[in-house]
Amino acid sequence: MKALIVLAVCVASAFAGYQKDLWLEKNRVRPVGLEGFVESNYTGMIVGGTEVNIADFPYQLSLRSNDNHICGASIIASNWALSAAHCTYPMPSLSSITLRGGSSSRTTGGIIFQAAQIVNHPSYNPSTIDSDVCVIRITTSFVGTHISPITIVPMGTSFAAGTRSVVSGWGLTAPGGSSPIYLHAVDIPVVGQDACRNQWGAQRITDNMVCAGEPGRDSCNMDSGGPLVTGGRQFGIVSWGSSQCGGELAGVYANIGATSIRNFIASNTGV
Repeated sequence: MKALIVLAVCVASAFAGYQKDLWLEKNRVRPVGLEGFVESNYTGMIVGGTEVNIADFPYQLSLRSNDNHICGASIIASNWALSAAHCTYPMPSLSSITLRGGSSSRTTGGIIFQAAQIVNHPSYNPSTIDSDVCVIRITTSFVGTHISPITIVPMGTSFAAGTRSVVSGWGLTAPGGSSPIYLHAVDIPVVGQDACRNQWGAQRITDNMVCAGEPGRDSCNMDSGGPLVTGGRQFGIVSWGSSQCGGELAGVYANIGATSIRNFIASNTGV
């Protein structure tokens, strides 16, 4: 049976104990009704993708806890970033949270920005992983080489099944292995709501979610919070999916065009 996992802060066993504990904590969270699924192996990283240059993804950020990569994020304004609520739930110490921008590498280069404020969606539900969105304000501004915001879609935006999109991140390269040093991305199609609900169950896929992926092409652990983009606009945030990344089941993303999510972003960031 295919298991469900939150596509969250997954770290190599060689990382500090704190990071391993955080990975275990996040991966215990599953939508109601899927708690008993038996874990199966997953293939890791941005499945089916290729290494890419940050110059082509200047909005991509590495969300970091105590200087270790835990999730992806995206720049949406001069001092605001967008990520998944499950990456910052429960609320961490602000002093521990930074974002690296302007580097294809998750370990070196670019600029480190300090978090000044984190706001999780007030309706985020860790049991169903609904409303899985947060915004992060930094102490300065996102300025530097290969550092610039991406446009997010307006309220009510939706895309037809089959629309090609791109998801990017630093997901693991193998179960229990290490995260790739350099940014990867993959081209994936939008999966229609009805088809996604048939796969996952009608009650688990809400209007605050959008699905994408195809066999052999998917996001995976440690890609959480990262951007799903089409036509130069971000419309999704990596949220959850199957532990068999790149399998038959579509990946699930927070739907930026959904009314409650788009209102949340606008009311906090002005974007």
